[in-house]
Amino acid sequence: MLDLFPYQHVGAQFLADRPRAGLFDVPGIGKTAQSVSACDLIGAQRVLVICPAAVRTVWPTEFRKFQRIPRRVTAAKKIDDLNLWLRGRFDVLVVSYEQATRWAPHLQKDLIEAVIIDEAHYIKDAKAKRTKAILGGRCDGTTGIARMGGAVWFLTGTPHSNSPTDTWTWLRFCGATELSLANYTNTYFNAQPGAFNMSFSVRKERVEELRTIIRSNSLRRTKEQVGLQLPPVWLTTQAIEGDDDGIKALLRQHPGLDAAILDAVERGSLSFVDAQHIGTLRRLTGTGKAPAYAAQLIEELETDGAKRVVIGIHRAVLDIVAAALEREGIGYVRIDGQVTDSDVREMMVTQFQLDPKCRVFLGNIKAAGTGLTLTAAYRIDMLEWSWAPADNAQALMRVHRIGQTHEVHARFISLAKSIDERVSATVARKTAAIAAIEGHEEDEAA
Repeated sequence: MLDLFPYQHVGAQFLADRPRAGLFDVPGIGKTAQSVSACDLIGAQRVLVICPAAVRTVWPTEFRKFQRIPRRVTAAKKIDDLNLWLRGRFDVLVVSYEQATRWAPHLQKDLIEAVIIDEAHYIKDAKAKRTKAILGGRCDGTTGIARMGGAVWFLTGTPHSNSPTDTWTWLRFCGATELSLANYTNTYFNAQPGAFNMSFSVRKERVEELRTIIRSNSLRRTKEQVGLQLPPVWLTTQAIEGDDDGIKALLRQHPGLDAAILDAVERGSLSFVDAQHIGTLRRLTGTGKAPAYAAQLIEELETDGAKRVVIGIHRAVLDIVAAALEREGIGYVRIDGQVTDSDVREMMVTQFQLDPKCRVFLGNIKAAGTGLTLTAAYRIDMLEWSWAPADNAQALMRVHRIGQTHEVHARFISLAKSIDERVSATVARKTAAIAAIEGHEEDEAA
C-alpha cells in the first residue's frame, strides 16, 4: 500500500467533499491515486470506473496500490464479469466506454456508491451515444448510468481538448448550469466562422463568471503548482526529406485543400480535417517520410544511448519503422490498436522501462497516448501527430511525468517542402503552449 503526496491528499479530499466534481490536474500528477483515496474517504465499497479500453487494466493495479479499504476489483473483459459484479462477487468494476455504452441498461439497475469517469473528455460531445448512455440524453442525471452513483467524479487532464465549449456536459451533470447546450454556447462564447467550420472564444464580459462556475466544481493544478520539480520539456520541429509525389497529386485533385487544412488546424475546426480525403493525405504523408525518418533514427540510436519513444497514427507508417529496426537488430516494443490484451500492454511497458536492450517504443497516439508511463526515455518523436494539441500533449506526458530525471526533448517530424511542414509547425506551437501553461485556466478560457 502506497501513501499519497500531500497535494494528492488535498485532491482526494476535494472529491470526497463533493458528490459531483471534476479533477482536472495535468497528466502525471496522479489523478487515479487521488480518486481511489477519495473512495476510501467516503467509505465507498461498490465502485464503477469507466475509462478508455487501453487503460482498463491500469485501474485494478492502482486500487491495490492505494486503497485502504479492501475491495475486490475486476477489469471487465466480457459480460460475465459484469454479471459477477452485479451479483456482488466483485466490489469494483472497470469498464471501457464501449462496454458502458453497450451495457448501460444493466449498469442502471443498482445503486453505485462511486462512479469514476476517467479521461472524461471522451464524453464532451453531448450528442454521442456514449455520452447519452453515461450522463443521459440531456446530461442532467435524470437518465443514464451516472445517475446511479452516490458520487460521480470526472477525471481528465484535458478538459478543453478541442473547444472551450467542451465543458458543458460535465457542468450540466454537476448542476453547475441549467442552460441547454445551445444557450450555454450563446451565453458564454462568440462563434468565429472558419473556412469549413466554427470555432469559439469566450465572451470577455462572461470570462470571470465562467471561470467561477468551472472552479467551483473542479480542481485543476499544474506540476509547478503542486511542487513537482520535473525537468523542462523542449519542443522542436524537424523537416525531413522524403517522397511527396502522392501528396502533390492529391492536392492537384483538390485545389485549395492545403489552405483549408491550415485554416482548420489554426482555428480548431477539427471535424473538417477528419474528412476522407484528409485521411488519405495524412497516410500519404506518413508513409512518405517514414523511410527517411527510420534511417535517421537508426543512425541516432547507434551514436546515442538514449531510448526513444516514437508516436504515429497509421499502422503502415509504424510498420516501416518497425521493419527498419528489425533489419538492424534493434529491440523495440509496439502498442497500437491491435494490442488489445491489457496484460500484454503492461508487459511491453515493463520491458521498455527495464530492459536495456529494448531501445524503442513504437506507439499509436490513441492506443498509447494515455495510461502509460515511459520515463525510461526522455526523447520522443512525433512522427505523426493529432490535429488536436491536447492529444499530443497527452502523448508527451507519457515521458514527462513523475519519475523522469532528464530534460525531455520532443520533435515533430514533418515532410520537407510539403503542407506537412506548415501544419506541423502550427500544431507544435499550439502543443508547446499547452505543455508550457497546462492547467492555467486563465489562458485556456481566454
